[in-house]
Amino acid sequence: MKFKFSFSLAVKIIIVIAAFTLPWWAALFTMQLTIRGLYLSILAMSFVFLAGYGDMVSLAQMSFASMAGYVIAIGAMKYGVSHGVLIPLGLLGGTLLSVVFGLIAIRAQKIYFMIMTLALSLLFYGIGMQWASMTGGSDGYTGLARPVFFGFSFGDPVVMYFLTLGCTGFSYYVMKRIINSPFGIALQGIRDNPKRMAALGFNVQLHRYIAIIISGFFASIAGIIILYFTGVILPERAHLPSSVQVIMAGLVGGATILQGGLLGGVLMAFIISITSQYTMRYWTVIGTLFVIIVMFLPNGLLGSKDKIMGGVNQIIDYLRNIKFKTTKENINQPDTSNGGSYDEQAN
Repeated sequence: MKFKFSFSLAVKIIIVIAAFTLPWWAALFTMQLTIRGLYLSILAMSFVFLAGYGDMVSLAQMSFASMAGYVIAIGAMKYGVSHGVLIPLGLLGGTLLSVVFGLIAIRAQKIYFMIMTLALSLLFYGIGMQWASMTGGSDGYTGLARPVFFGFSFGDPVVMYFLTLGCTGFSYYVMKRIINSPFGIALQGIRDNPKRMAALGFNVQLHRYIAIIISGFFASIAGIIILYFTGVILPERAHLPSSVQVIMAGLVGGATILQGGLLGGVLMAFIISITSQYTMRYWTVIGTLFVIIVMFLPNGLLGSKDKIMGGVNQIIDYLRNIKFKTTKENINQPDTSNGGSYDEQAN
């Protein structure tokens, strides 16, 4: 069997090598920015899993992530529970919140599902603000001490980077396997034609409900990473602007494929950082870029890669034609460097 080396494979190899060697050649700020991009990628993939494969646009992903963070912060700073116990409890807390939200939101579909998740996320935000005795109110919890496992401290940026990278790879692999499993194929069939799938004997609502819970589990992973990376948990983390960032990351990368969330999260983190260095109105710039992408590339960057490559090939062909015409004109143009035309020089 012959091994075929392609351009896409070369790009993937370069990305993998760069990702695993980044702490040794990149600046500390770049590494921290990449961590932000990676946990945003996990959130964006959990969004794409619901929106792209289940036709359910959710605005509650940051609520699941915040719930996981609150469980750990409250347990550690208020009750002194060990982090080894709190991490599984944080995953369980965020997932259980998706169980509750799913029971309510699953009754709605399409735009009404999105509105329902928006209402539930605002409810969660309101509880975080008002239940000050438990959540800390608007001040939240700050200064969380990072745990140490097997001699590796979560306060070490390199350790945190590889932890985030590993969680991102794990999330992508597991979600990809779920998508390609019989459950994932059935979920995509429900997305395309729920009535036909119901007629074939599939429990449409149950499949959607399980998808919401799976999405909540992976959003909880991101929430735990955010907590240990920042050492802070605030109600604003579950507010609408944070949820919009997740949606923007998914749509920029491509909400129709899981890799779109992976790419979109990293891109959004770097775009926000770069634009904020040059202007105070960086959200205006980001919003403009987002509108342009949605208008001309509605399937995102990866979802529209064939369209992008087609446009690039057209530009290359156009430039080649210009170069060919210029070369041809230069060949046909008489050489008058010695004075006069060819006929005059011949005479």
